Amino acid sequence: MSAALSTALLSAGAVAVSTTPAAAGAMCDTSPIYSIGDKKTVWRATNVHSDWAKPGVTISYAKNKTGSWTATGTATVGAEAGVIFAKASTSFSVSLGKTWSKSDTWTYSATVKKKKGKSRGRLMMYHEARGFSVTKYRFEPKAGGTCKKVKLWKKSNNVAPVKKNSNLWGIQYA
Repeated sequence: MSAALSTALLSAGAVAVSTTPAAAGAMCDTSPIYSIGDKKTVWRATNVHSDWAKPGVTISYAKNKTGSWTATGTATVGAEAGVIFAKASTSFSVSLGKTWSKSDTWTYSATVKKKKGKSRGRLMMYHEARGFSVTKYRFEPKAGGTCKKVKLWKKSNNVAPVKKNSNLWGIQYA
């Protein structure tokens, strides 16, 4: 209140009361909070694979190639992706990223087995990844001078590759 208004109110016998921030509502830290859930280890097919072969054929694969794989899911794109990958990495205790890439000479062999309903198979390199959901929260003022945690959104079915070279070879059937 201005000094003139305060003086006028006090002169008239009224008492001036100032409103403090605590009475108006809590001062909450509104920084976003990300929570990682639905955690699981998954193996995703990469771009490194042999040609197709019929059942009974032993495939030998030896090639110098760059294997790569890119994260999937709506939480892995946009301005918040870096923060989400950092939070997910901490949650899993393993370094995750938007992409994984490794140049090497891949040398493996395996025999295509007969599988019901499948006519062919090929050697496929799978890369280790983590599947997760991410939920974004923030604190907002609540009546009575406290703060409440408010859910802003949840994005499921995100998959991010581990940064280390962790691969698994197997037969992919079709």
